[in-house]
Amino acid sequence: MLSSISWQHYLAAVIIITISYYLYVALRYYQKEISNLFNRKPQSADLFTVIQSPAISVMGQAKPDNGVSIGDTQNLPFSEVLPDDPHELVKESTHTISIQDDPSSDLVSEAGNLIEAFRDVDNKQEFLTLVGILVSSYKRFQEQIDLPAALSRVVEISKDKLKFTVALSDFQNTWA
Repeated sequence: MLSSISWQHYLAAVIIITISYYLYVALRYYQKEISNLFNRKPQSADLFTVIQSPAISVMGQAKPDNGVSIGDTQNLPFSEVLPDDPHELVKESTHTISIQDDPSSDLVSEAGNLIEAFRDVDNKQEFLTLVGILVSSYKRFQEQIDLPAALSRVVEISKDKLKFTVALSDFQNTWA
């Protein structure tokens, strides 16, 4: 009986059975995808519903260790920068002891630093803007600072050091 079947008939039967099997599997299990393939409007929402669903959280929230607290970056304590030479440290410590701790002298000394920075710069408007910002940073000490006296000292310091002249009337709106 098997001798009456030729190799051509056998291969044709195997190919027909294989194609029909894969056609059945494709039609049975991929029915939506095949119908979407032949439709003009693709229904992509059905294809990606599993992908678009929210992710499942496997792990819980991180719990900080005992004794660890989380704080704002503005409240981080920093130490002052110390010079490398110990002799400079001794000079600075004696210098800081002699300076008064009132905000008025601090304002004048910081304005002196600003004047030193503008020694070679000929930009009066930028200097006045920066002095205004400096004065506004001392607003919390408004009751302790005699602003006209401090600004007159700044004008005296700047007379010989700046390329432009600064008058007390230039600082009219700094404490508004």
